[in-house]
Amino acid sequence: MASVVHPYVETQEFEMLQNNTGWILDMELIAGEAVVMPPIGDRASSAQGELHLALRRWQESTDEQGLVLQDVFVVLPDGNIVAPDICWWSAEHRPPLPRNALDRAKRRVPDLIVEVLSPRTRVNDLGVKRDSYMRAGVVELWLVDPDARTVTRVRPNLAPDEVLSEGATLCSELLPGFELGVARIFPFSE
Repeated sequence: MASVVHPYVETQEFEMLQNNTGWILDMELIAGEAVVMPPIGDRASSAQGELHLALRRWQESTDEQGLVLQDVFVVLPDGNIVAPDICWWSAEHRPPLPRNALDRAKRRVPDLIVEVLSPRTRVNDLGVKRDSYMRAGVVELWLVDPDARTVTRVRPNLAPDEVLSEGATLCSELLPGFELGVARIFPFSE
């Protein structure tokens, strides 16, 4: 079986490549490697949509002036340029709106990042990206596993991680009043 080799690219080269295409290339820069981001699949896509909708509804009900986005590029301090499935910035950390196509990548670290695990992204999401998010100062990371039907809450300097299964309710001190039954994230039945 052949293995996939990702080209090594400097951060500046990667940004230039994305700028030249209007930031439409489905690639992340992870530990210096340009990694193609494949479609995440039905169950993962559905879980991402359910969470995005729940976060938007929470934000609207609380009149929180933060920003929740899906599939945007975020430049991290360590040079990684990633596209988390969902990002949320509080009002005080909200990134400015882009002025032009060259400003498409967000250069502020989100308060909350959600990664939905899929067969093709699982290794990076659980490994190098998770480590990069924690070093960057992400306040909370949710690792959503459609196969196990769980959500793992990762917070810096808090161990062990909190693993929530279908009977639990997802909530966060970061999002006062946010509550979502974990089972609602996974509407697909086995």
